[in-house]
Amino acid sequence: MAILTIGRESGAGGEEIAKKVAGKLGYEFVAREAIFDEIGEYGEEWAKWGKEMDDHKPSLWERYDLSFAGFVALKESIMFQHATRNNVVLMGRGGNWMLSDVPYALRVRIMAPMDKRVENIVKKDAVDTETAREMLENADEERSAYLKAIYHKDWTKAKYYDIVFDMGNLSEDEVVKMILGELEAKDKKFTSNAEEKLGQTALASKVKAQIITGLSSFIPTLEVVHDGKEIVLKGTIHKAEEKKTILEIAEKTAAPTPVKDELHYRGA
Repeated sequence: MAILTIGRESGAGGEEIAKKVAGKLGYEFVAREAIFDEIGEYGEEWAKWGKEMDDHKPSLWERYDLSFAGFVALKESIMFQHATRNNVVLMGRGGNWMLSDVPYALRVRIMAPMDKRVENIVKKDAVDTETAREMLENADEERSAYLKAIYHKDWTKAKYYDIVFDMGNLSEDEVVKMILGELEAKDKKFTSNAEEKLGQTALASKVKAQIITGLSSFIPTLEVVHDGKEIVLKGTIHKAEEKKTILEIAEKTAAPTPVKDELHYRGA
């Protein structure tokens, strides 16, 4: 029943390790391509915006733009939906923070010394050493800023993971073996109550994604949570028509779970 999230530095071998673990256990492997295929079901414009913004350092304007907020909400909703199916490997994109309260989720980070990563990129992409290093430095900067803009945390900190592997002195097969052992331990922490709470979080995430992508204007204060009984909507809105649309979307998406309205008008 365990869930595996893998955050990794580019060129450290994280994706290769994730695929090996998924293959050995028969787990679903969910990475960028699968996520964007599902985002595309909401419309070509969302797929286009997503590809432009994924692992990208957002500008100040983008952080408060409907397209960025919609992309993030869709990305999280899709990842949560996959997580609720259990037996899944989720690659990057803040999965370690999204599932931090799930006791049967193993949160792994794969890193490696820069020289090792450069060597890997030179072999993989057939580029020279200087180009490989520049590619990695840019990727690190973009990914760090992207995750910090969404989760307001430093993705390099070990405290945000259950275990960190430094590939400087480890082989992929060694790490795979250790991850398999850790997942076996996580399996024992699975409970129906924890699974239910994850399902509630996933539903709240889905409702939020549907609201954001269903509106023509962005509500930066919008919060959607599941309190264990109902979906609760919070935030500042501007007009009655906007509130009506939000409630209609929320009630349709959350059904049969009830929706509680705690939205308020600006200045009220």
